[in-house]
Amino acid sequence: QHLPQRMLAHQTPLLAMKQWQKSHPELFKKQVRNRPGLDS
Repeated sequence: QHLPQRMLAHQTPLLAMKQWQKSHPELFKKQVRNRPGLDS
């Protein structure tokens, strides 16, 4: 989660998800957050 990825334009997966949520908010039901544990 903290390692930059080349396919994600050298961003972390969390940052890529946050940017995707800003550009396509209709695809997300919840806010993208960096919280450990189960997604319930």
